[in-house]
Amino acid sequence: MDDREILALFEARDEAALRETEAQYGAVCRAAARNILGSDADAEECFSDALLRVWNAIPPERPEHLRAYLLKLTRGAAIDRLRASGAAKRGGGELPLVLDELAEVLPGGDDVEDEALTKALGEAVSRFLKTLPQRDRVIFVRRCFNVESQKEIARSLGMRENTVAVSLRRTRQRLRAHLTKEGFLQ
Repeated sequence: MDDREILALFEARDEAALRETEAQYGAVCRAAARNILGSDADAEECFSDALLRVWNAIPPERPEHLRAYLLKLTRGAAIDRLRASGAAKRGGGELPLVLDELAEVLPGGDDVEDEALTKALGEAVSRFLKTLPQRDRVIFVRRCFNVESQKEIARSLGMRENTVAVSLRRTRQRLRAHLTKEGFLQ
């Protein structure tokens, strides 16, 4: 079943939408949450929270890409849970590592709350991602969006872990240059 059909089930308030969503995207969403939190049980709860939010949002909302929408909601739930538990201070999951890696590149801190700046930065990163070769883009998105470990990425793509690490380092360097050119960094 494709996204269009699943969305139609949500709009019809048919509970089959939940089963189909689970079948299509449950594993990837739970994996993203597990990578952030380091716990299968917490990941399951985050995915359940995301499903509830989707159920309540559709209709009237109709996301263009259901997978990305679900991942965003699941990641948000996981990050909220991480903040609430204070696990970041104890080094839980992969998220603290990813945030440290990105902190070297992305401008910000507490002042990035400004919605316009955040939106413009997101658009600049999207433009940058479109310039990358597919392999580098996949590695970067899996690391920074799906919060997968370098080891997991290497294993699933049939690469050496060092190759993934080098790709990520070079991509961050290119991102820094791109954001400097766009005026986000000096």
